Amino acid sequence: MVKTKTKTNKPQAKPSFVSEKPKSAPVKAGKKPLSFGEKTGTILAMSVCAVFAVFAAYILITTNSDLLFQAQNYSFFNSTTEYFNDCMKLPGGIITFVATFFTQFFYEPWMGATILIALWAAIFYVSKKAMRVSSVWACMMLVPVAALLTSVIDTAYWIYYIKQPGYWFYGTVGFLISMLMTWAMQICKNTIYRIILAVAIACTYPLFGWYTLLALIYSAFVHMNEKGFAKSSALNKVVLPVLAIALAVATPYICYNFYSNIRLEGILFTGLYYFESDNLSSFYPFIPFIILCVWPILMAFMPKEKKLTGGKAMAAYIVNAVLLYGCFHFVVAGNFQDVNYHTGMRMYRAIEEQQWDKALDEIGNLPTDASREMVLFKNIALLNKGEMGSKMFKYNNMGNNPRNPYDSLQVHMVQTGSPLIYMNHAKTNFAIRWCIENGVEFGPRFNEIKIMTQCALINQEMDVARKYLNIMKNTMFYKDWAEHYMPLVDNPKLISEYHEFDVIRELRNNMGTVLDGDQGLCEMYLLSYFSNTINKDSQLLEELTLNYAMVQKDIQLFWPRFFLYANMHKSQEMPIHYQEAAYLYGNLEHQVDISSMPFDKTKVLERYDSFQQISQSLLASGMTPEQVGESMKASFGDTFWWFYFFCRDIHSY
Repeated sequence: MVKTKTKTNKPQAKPSFVSEKPKSAPVKAGKKPLSFGEKTGTILAMSVCAVFAVFAAYILITTNSDLLFQAQNYSFFNSTTEYFNDCMKLPGGIITFVATFFTQFFYEPWMGATILIALWAAIFYVSKKAMRVSSVWACMMLVPVAALLTSVIDTAYWIYYIKQPGYWFYGTVGFLISMLMTWAMQICKNTIYRIILAVAIACTYPLFGWYTLLALIYSAFVHMNEKGFAKSSALNKVVLPVLAIALAVATPYICYNFYSNIRLEGILFTGLYYFESDNLSSFYPFIPFIILCVWPILMAFMPKEKKLTGGKAMAAYIVNAVLLYGCFHFVVAGNFQDVNYHTGMRMYRAIEEQQWDKALDEIGNLPTDASREMVLFKNIALLNKGEMGSKMFKYNNMGNNPRNPYDSLQVHMVQTGSPLIYMNHAKTNFAIRWCIENGVEFGPRFNEIKIMTQCALINQEMDVARKYLNIMKNTMFYKDWAEHYMPLVDNPKLISEYHEFDVIRELRNNMGTVLDGDQGLCEMYLLSYFSNTINKDSQLLEELTLNYAMVQKDIQLFWPRFFLYANMHKSQEMPIHYQEAAYLYGNLEHQVDISSMPFDKTKVLERYDSFQQISQSLLASGMTPEQVGESMKASFGDTFWWFYFFCRDIHSY
């Protein structure tokens, strides 16, 4: 019998020349490779974010730099403990403090705009994480950013009536905090821990106000739309969402008892700004905040990308392109670009900084009728240059009232430029009065603190000036400004070396300082006061009274001031506008013999004859006086004659 060997199942060693197949690298738990849709979404999100950042920089810096500078000028920040405590007197105090700190960087518009855009980029990223938005739909979180950008640039004339300190950063900082707290709730997976965290978030209401409540509401909706929510326990399904919503409603009423300056009816929305003035409540500028608050809730219900695009990249590109276009269109539509609005801001800054030529260039290049405030700024610049008599009617004098087509806000000059106008007319007590009234109504603002400081120095009220200068020394961008004036506090005689006060001091030293009533109408008061004033001691004041008498179109007021001016300037040539007024009035009423007056033959005599011939001819042709005035504006709009006959129905504000 032959024995056979049995085969064993032992693996046979492979020859050395046979190579083993490479093993694939193991996938780490929790880190799935990106799908095609996620890769596309990531690229889209980064690209759209970069494009929108460039667009936002253009909108803010190129077309709204004057708005940004004015925003910080009408805001306030101080690094003292007292200011921090003032911020904490209302819910959301930390946001107020941080927002006003950032707003001061608009002193350099590019700097403030860069900070804003950086915060918006953070919001874009954090929102995607907080709302669990898939990569393809990350661009959807561009909508709140577009709303925030629009809220900055669509304030229009509400900029002068906003009572929320740091408004231009308040919404951005608050919304970012809401998203961070919502994200924290998503990171925390344990339901019990989430409940504890929700209670902790509610306790931050005194710090973050409305945006704390918003975080609780967002957390509830995101939680209810989590995967597997329907099959989860009752504790996870019911208790946490109900608790979050209940805390959002109850927390403000619990905290209400700790604040003495909040109305009960507004406690839920403390920090969510309303655009209200007297009896007017405007809805239009509130639209971006509605979108800002509601859009993330909609994102919680957004389906996965494949359900809407079929996993196709082209569909995602199209959807995001439409979204990007919609955001751009929304921002552009809200970008308030009224020419008087922006020109007025630039003129205010030029007058404030005593850049007289720049102020005149602004109104000289204006393609439409100026506002009455801008006309007064023009007069101030000409007064300081000594050119009122030769150029006052060269510039636009018609005067439009500020208007926003989207609401009926009535703008009053005493709440915009009157303090600066009063100070430059040496009416320092009026300037201080309106700075204080506006401060009570709208809170402290840099521009008015500067005006009150300068008025105190002119009035020789050095203790008051020292108080304001110490406030300004604790600011970032006005520290040097305060140091410039500080020597005057200890040595008032140095004021003669501060030439920015020369015109104001001469006017003030030659007229009364009584604080009577202006009825809230700055221009009407100045016209009445100066046109009825006559002074033989100051050539500057006398010229100002003569010009305002001409603006009044009052012949009886004109002649005494005209002759006084002539006697005070015997060796000088009579300015052209005074010649125009004298020749017109002499021919209209024949009360004064003007036959021996040395009128300029070309600029006055011949031009007046031409003015009369053309105007009579146009009237005879059937044109209305308004049409005649418009027709003759190009040729004679720089004369007192055109102003006298065609500049009518001026309504100051």
